[in-house]
Amino acid sequence: MSNFIDTFLNYIAPHQCILCAAPSSAALCTACYPSLPRWEASNSCPRCGHINTQGHLCGACQTAPPAFDRTYAAFLYTEPISSLIQAAKFANRWSLLPPLGAYLAQITPEEQRPNRLIALPLHPARLRERGFNQAVEIARPIAKLHQLPLEIDTLQRIKNTEHQARLNANARWQNMRGAFVYSGNLTGQRVAIIDDVMTSGASLNAAAKALKLAGAIEVQAWVVARTP
Repeated sequence: MSNFIDTFLNYIAPHQCILCAAPSSAALCTACYPSLPRWEASNSCPRCGHINTQGHLCGACQTAPPAFDRTYAAFLYTEPISSLIQAAKFANRWSLLPPLGAYLAQITPEEQRPNRLIALPLHPARLRERGFNQAVEIARPIAKLHQLPLEIDTLQRIKNTEHQARLNANARWQNMRGAFVYSGNLTGQRVAIIDDVMTSGASLNAAAKALKLAGAIEVQAWVVARTP
């Protein structure tokens, strides 16, 4: 698998490191990649991905667990990963996203692999404004590498919510209530939702609720980065 991943990363980001622009046969050069802030499953809450729990459920997930069952992240949302994601989303450098998705594909589990991937959707108004959905660009290389079906339009965002970054934690959860609806049937299915960043988990929680209403028995959250 590692040789195939290396080949794929070379294809989507040839000859140049996406971080420092140094000559590189992979998306991230040998100087930059080891220094990146990695998320570690062994030190994080298995449900929400919150760090510094030594692999145990955090207090929040013990008292009020989210609708998703498991979280996997490639990196922590600190510099320089945060700047890469911000540039991809808001400076029209969407080509940075597939390499980050390919790195996420490397840390997702072989066991209990989901039956399908679902990219977290934007509201149509936000999609028109941005021109692309970052979750789709991240999910495409993951689907290719793991040979899993990818759905990009069955989960719909029906509520044009305020930007989550402008809200505190409690307001984020209220903001996302009833934001998603799923148009298919997921009876007995394990699914993974793909997104760029998990902060409070409110968006992924609302999406997971919609997927479980459609019959999913397990929903995993796969994100490029998790806030510390």
